[in-house]
Amino acid sequence: MSASSTMKTSNSAVAQKRFYEEHGYLLLPALFDANEVATLRAALDEVLLEAKGLTETTEKFAITPDSEGKPQVRRVFNPIVHHKAFHDAAHHPGTLDVLENLIGPDIQLHHSKLNLKPPSTQAAQFPWHQDYPFFPHTNYDLVAVLIHINEATEENGCLRIIPGSHEYGPRPHRFAGDGGAYTSSVANLDEVADESRWLSLPCPAGSVGMHHCNMLHSSTANLGKQPRSVLIFQYRAADNVALAGSRSPGFGMIVRGRDVCRARMLDGSIIELPPLINDPLQRDG
Repeated sequence: MSASSTMKTSNSAVAQKRFYEEHGYLLLPALFDANEVATLRAALDEVLLEAKGLTETTEKFAITPDSEGKPQVRRVFNPIVHHKAFHDAAHHPGTLDVLENLIGPDIQLHHSKLNLKPPSTQAAQFPWHQDYPFFPHTNYDLVAVLIHINEATEENGCLRIIPGSHEYGPRPHRFAGDGGAYTSSVANLDEVADESRWLSLPCPAGSVGMHHCNMLHSSTANLGKQPRSVLIFQYRAADNVALAGSRSPGFGMIVRGRDVCRARMLDGSIIELPPLINDPLQRDG
């Protein structure tokens, strides 16, 4: 199944929201122009200079061997703190305009990462999983935004989804010992066994993909020769409060609107949040 056979591109905000609600994803071609892509590529090259000679994963870089056994960077953790270009990209007005239409005017960042796929028959592939089980929230207004620094093709491991699977709700997962998505997967593989429902999402550089936190998705290893680098931001509505999961740099950063200081639950009820208390001697009750 191809993306073009499923998604009809439209500039209408109403049509975009309707499509997202029904299918659980959007593809936005050329949201980042050629100059913006060049800036991100230059920033990535600059950051990767610090990884030269690394053979083991660090707090900044995840390292994996390529097909020849040579260590390669497969992920830059928290890129917004490593280069201004990545921090600026988190505030891209084109991206935030679309997000505001999907989840409302008050938007926070949950986390950032930059995934790279070195050419390899095994490395940097993701089994079928959802995002929500890794960092559950009080509601589902939680959106992954993928900014394609390079062209993503089926050969080099573009994203693969099951359209409409966000409507299943959170599925049980089999978590790896480190909790990472590289080796964690949905527990019941029968739910993803029908290959006729799989949809690959090849994207040119500069395009942006968005998907719902309950979208079942995966990707293969990079079986080609071209790099596939994707800058990923996980955004949430400001009234969508994290219940569990790690808190990395940028967690809760307001990128549009304001901090509403309340939590919206799945049933629509609202809970006002107490002010943060920094004094450890102040106890509740």
